[in-house]
Amino acid sequence: MKKILFILTCCSFIISQCYAQTLPRRVYLGIRMENLSGDSRRLMGLDSLQGVLVSEVFPGSTAAHAGMKRGDILHTINGSDVHTTQEVLAVLAKQQGGSFFKYTLHRDRKLLKGQSTFRTFPEEQYAGLDVIYTSTKSAVGLQRIIITRPKTKHRLPVVAFIGGIGCYSLDFPTDTLRSEVQLLNTLTRAGYLCARLEKPGQGDNAGHSKACQEISFEEETASYIAAIRTLKARDDVDSNAVYIFGHSMGGLFAHLVAQQTALKGIISYGTIGSNFQEYLVKTRRTIAEAFSMNPEETDDLIKDFCACSGYYFIDKLSTDEAAKKNPRCREYLSVFDLRSRAYNDELYSFNIPGLWKNFTGKALMLWGESDFISSWEDHRIVADAVNYYHPGQATFTTVKDAAHDMTLAASFREARARAGSYNQEVGRVILDWLKKHSS
Repeated sequence: MKKILFILTCCSFIISQCYAQTLPRRVYLGIRMENLSGDSRRLMGLDSLQGVLVSEVFPGSTAAHAGMKRGDILHTINGSDVHTTQEVLAVLAKQQGGSFFKYTLHRDRKLLKGQSTFRTFPEEQYAGLDVIYTSTKSAVGLQRIIITRPKTKHRLPVVAFIGGIGCYSLDFPTDTLRSEVQLLNTLTRAGYLCARLEKPGQGDNAGHSKACQEISFEEETASYIAAIRTLKARDDVDSNAVYIFGHSMGGLFAHLVAQQTALKGIISYGTIGSNFQEYLVKTRRTIAEAFSMNPEETDDLIKDFCACSGYYFIDKLSTDEAAKKNPRCREYLSVFDLRSRAYNDELYSFNIPGLWKNFTGKALMLWGESDFISSWEDHRIVADAVNYYHPGQATFTTVKDAAHDMTLAASFREARARAGSYNQEVGRVILDWLKKHSS
């Protein structure tokens, strides 16, 4: 823990110089794409051709302007072969809006060559709200902050949103019905300045910061500390009224941030509250229920997953090494390979209830009753820990028919089977809590 605090303190040294940063919008190719499997190549008569399948082209995008169509196989961009969706994203991260590019694709078993100009991602627009694309700088590079605020000149309380464990962007200009956007716009219309804190290497950050898959937990925490300090320095912000909404893993980042810069409150939804090994056991059982496993299958899943995670976290084996002991480990541990070894080891080391010991602000623990990714008990553990150290500071509430992504679902099985619309009750509960503690 001392190591973490030392690193975060050192990182904060440079932040005061970094409030005004220029970060351009990323280029907008504007396709939904899929990796080509061996079967799909054979069905499409592509033999050994490498590339990515264009499954959708979005209106107004670079791809639409260039004449790309659904079913095309994108083969090269500016002379770079692209074999996977990740390789396409890597090439795009090096491009700039307005720049000229060439491409090759296969359509109807013919090679086509074309050229066009990269457009940039559009910006979100909402009636009666300002949307501001700003940025900050941390030890890992430039990072985007997306602000929505009411049209007022008053200083405003802040709700900053930190996302979950995956490497994904919070920038949704083409998907504004997402739960995160719906929730934060509800809070904005109620008088809060809301800010989405992008992960390193994602969205506009790609090419301007260290890659998300390479950073440690400490480095990602430091990036959020920089963002919160940047927000506090704004003229339109009440720096004494800053809250973090931590979704999933974001709930753990939130109280690490609070150790370095004061927060008035933390809202955690679908988070982790016990040591990581215990969390894995509890949630394998709910995952088994979501996938309709019988009792025997459930017990085997828990036993095998615990063994595999022990190989990974305790014995320090790689996924490949663990798979030699148990072939199922390759599937079970693949989620950890999405982040760096340092990130995972730091996460595993945390005494999570103990991290809340010095947090003196208010805390709201929210759990959706159809959330099979997180555990009801973990939220109770955190609320009890906060109230043990600071009586009366934490509230634990459940939300009926709410899945992990804050969408409507009546059960674990329904949450797994389909993505519902945003559950507005999540926003109502949060807004009621914020109003209660705003004085």
